[in-house]
Amino acid sequence: MFLRSLALALTLAASAEARTFPEPLGDALSDFADVLDATEEGRITRLLADTRSETGVQMVVVTLPGLGDSGLTIEAYGKALFNAWGVGGAKRNDGILLLLDTQRREARIALGEGYDPVYDGRAARVLSTAVLPALRDGNYAAGIEAGIASARDRLIAPFLAGQPVSVTDGFPADPDSSSLTPLLGLGAVAAVAGYGIWRKRRAQVTCPNCGAATLERSREIIERPTRSEPGMGLQHLTCSACGFIDRKSYPVRWSSPEARRDRDPTNRNDRGGGGSGSGGFGGGRSSGGGATGKW
Repeated sequence: MFLRSLALALTLAASAEARTFPEPLGDALSDFADVLDATEEGRITRLLADTRSETGVQMVVVTLPGLGDSGLTIEAYGKALFNAWGVGGAKRNDGILLLLDTQRREARIALGEGYDPVYDGRAARVLSTAVLPALRDGNYAAGIEAGIASARDRLIAPFLAGQPVSVTDGFPADPDSSSLTPLLGLGAVAAVAGYGIWRKRRAQVTCPNCGAATLERSREIIERPTRSEPGMGLQHLTCSACGFIDRKSYPVRWSSPEARRDRDPTNRNDRGGGGSGSGGFGGGRSSGGGATGKW
């Protein structure tokens, strides 16, 4: 426990410009804040693994004892951590990150960019009806487990079904509806910022040539990194509607999940489908969608 906390403290003390984030303790649960005992960790890890194996969607839970000297809000930190680890599948961008900052008593659900903006509001409902009540009682395990179950039923299931939803469909009555708006975080207040977020999210998933929402991304490492020098990766953009093709290079760091998977072929995900595979991280990305709440 001490070594885990020390490693995290050293990582968080790095400059925000360096974009240094802690290495995951696993591909499901990283309890850096040490708020869960061994039994609770095992139970939550199994619940996350079952959710992933049965739905193909990766949900990750992270607890932090503060954000250190990063200078980031929990919204910015959650997005950056999500992208640094590559939560969820790269094709569907369907990952979900539940992030708890035990120092500021803030919770964040960060969503992959594949989720429509209406899911920001639904993520806020997951927090307010399932996660935050237990956290206010000091029961971290109960809040996390309830959040996983609620996210599976009310975020993952309708997303996979492709069915139209509203913010409140299928949710119980919100125990604290007066605080719903502050929970929405980046872009979930539709009356204020929804249109701007919709335009931003759409621009990232539509084809720049024909405008259809059929742009697919895949990545490969073309120059492997070393411990002292970054490598180079190539992102392929392909539109199945008009045949548009583009390629963009990007740096690959030695410590990145992508480089670790490349060094260990037995831990690579199946990138041919839309899901997140059975283990590790799939290279998914978030554009900042999700919700934040306080307890």
